[in-house]
Amino acid sequence: MSAYELQVAAVVPETEQAVRVRLVVPQALQARFDFEPGQYLTLTETVGGEELTRAYSICSLPGEPLEVGIKHLRGGRFSGYANQRLAVGDRLRVAPPRGSFTRDPGRLDGVHYLCIAAGSGITPILSIARATLDRHPGNRITLLYGNRTTASMMFRDALMVLKNRCMDRLHFIAVFSQELQDNDLFNGRIDNAKGAEFIKRLLPLDSFDDFFLCGPESMVSEVARGLRVEGVAKARIHVELFSASAEDAARRVYKQEQRASRYGSRSCQVAIRFQGRRHQFDLECDGENLLDRARALGIDLPFSCKDGVCATCKARLLEGQVDMDVNHALTDEELAAGYILSCQSHPLPGAVSLDFDA
Repeated sequence: MSAYELQVAAVVPETEQAVRVRLVVPQALQARFDFEPGQYLTLTETVGGEELTRAYSICSLPGEPLEVGIKHLRGGRFSGYANQRLAVGDRLRVAPPRGSFTRDPGRLDGVHYLCIAAGSGITPILSIARATLDRHPGNRITLLYGNRTTASMMFRDALMVLKNRCMDRLHFIAVFSQELQDNDLFNGRIDNAKGAEFIKRLLPLDSFDDFFLCGPESMVSEVARGLRVEGVAKARIHVELFSASAEDAARRVYKQEQRASRYGSRSCQVAIRFQGRRHQFDLECDGENLLDRARALGIDLPFSCKDGVCATCKARLLEGQVDMDVNHALTDEELAAGYILSCQSHPLPGAVSLDFDA
């Protein structure tokens, strides 16, 4: 995955804990940075002597200056750097846009979307909502947005402008977990129970064409399961995760213990095709994942989150078998086509061949 140095044109505070970062894309790179609303950029910077790579969703629209939203997470080294030290004129290494959290290009008109976001999960949904409403006059959006308080709401001004401009087509519902509102329906966290309340009292599911969910894994997975229970087809539910859960961490430990019990220290011969070159190495079945071992050997494979969330590290499995710890990024179609997440995959005994150029 190629990365390009882009200059920072602006760092605009959105809340006390979040900024909007505008990047300058030279004319020669404009085509490489074309994007669809809902996609993300992978940013790399050296902070405190360590190279850090993170994925952040694009909040602008195609044709506008390229911008991402970055919320300062507790303990987040990159997000802390971006919020506290990043300045106009600095340069970041940026990989071109990626991601499948996007609208169906064959069905952009005459649609009604239900978008559900929590916290910084609003970032890609803002881009989707603006494109859906501003560029397709017959469309409607219902947006359910959860935050702790009004002050912690990212892109509040942009959302209010959009609401005022599209009053009859945007139904905006704010839910706060630490700020009381008159109606209890709008208090608390967005979860399965809260979603069921909204469905019963305010959101008839048969009025929506597609559903876009973005936020922490716990919220997204729970709400997505609730929608499926209500009869919504999986293909109509689009999800984007911003963080892995404690359940994922426990699953990784469990899977590693299983591999150690079944395969001991048996190893596998791994062959990788990347940027037209072939690499080979041995890897223990109960050892590192494929991505980490390859990068430790100097093979500069692409990655971002390492949580099985973004699919930046996906590759096509041409031969052999792997054991994947978690998968929050690949679709059923991609899995059927043989794609894997290298950050979550461990080879099983025998030979494994991967193609990162597929």
